[in-house]
Parts: sequence; structure tokens; C-alpha cells
Amino acid sequence: MKTTQIVLIAIAVLLFAACAGTKKSIQPQANAVSATKEDVAKANVPIVAIAPAKHADGIYAPGSEELTAIKAQYSDVTLDKLTQGYVLYSQGACVNCHSAQAIYNFTATDWKGIIDDMANKAQLSVIQKDAVYKYVLSIKATQKK
Repeated sequence: MKTTQIVLIAIAVLLFAACAGTKKSIQPQANAVSATKEDVAKANVPIVAIAPAKHADGIYAPGSEELTAIKAQYSDVTLDKLTQGYVLYSQGACVNCHSAQAIYNFTATDWKGIIDDMANKAQLSVIQKDAVYKYVLSIKATQKK
């Protein structure tokens, strides 16, 4: 379990670095554990083998299942885009004013209006708004009925 956590943290660190040029900066959580590339290499676990831990509220890092599900509707979506949406939603702009809302509690139609309204308040760029929207839709697409 610890190896999985290190690898996931390393992925998050790399995503934070890649998103450094975005409009809003993303602050790491106070209790976050850091991992270096060397830590990930020592773990000797291929990243593609790690499935996201699915939480009851629908807030979790997207994986191949979510990517496949959203590609049926938006063929140009990448896992990087979904991950950017996840980071913004769960650790970035969306939680600057309130906690992340349970994704499963609203329909895909509800989310369109919610994200349209909140993106302006959170000062998200069009690209960031699209990433959050597609992340939420990918989670909804894999929600158990």
C-alpha cells in the first residue's frame, strides 16, 4: 500500500509542476507526503498498473476506465486532461471556497450548470473549466447504477 501511495504522490507532484503556469496556483495540502522521482524508481511499480482508489463520493484520480468511458462522448480527451480536472476539483481552485462536492450526488446535466457557474467565480480559464467538466463526466460515466 505504501508503494502505491508514493507512486500516486509522485504523479501528483509531477502534475503540479506541469500545471505551474496555470492561472491559479495549486497549494499542496499541509499533511501531504512528498516523493521524488528516485522514490518512484525504487518502488519498481509500473504506473499503468495502479488503478485509482474509488471513493464513495466519486472524488478520486481518474484512470483508464474513466478515460475509456469519457472517450465515447469526447474522443479528444486525454488522461492528462482528466487528471488536471481532478487536481483542480479536489485540491485547487474548486476547494478554495468550499469542500469538493460529492460527484455522485448530481446528474451530468446538473454538473454542466454547476461548473459553468463556479468556473467564473473560481476564475478558471476555458481550458481549466473544460478539464474539470470532463473529469466530472468521466467519473459520472463510470458510476455504478
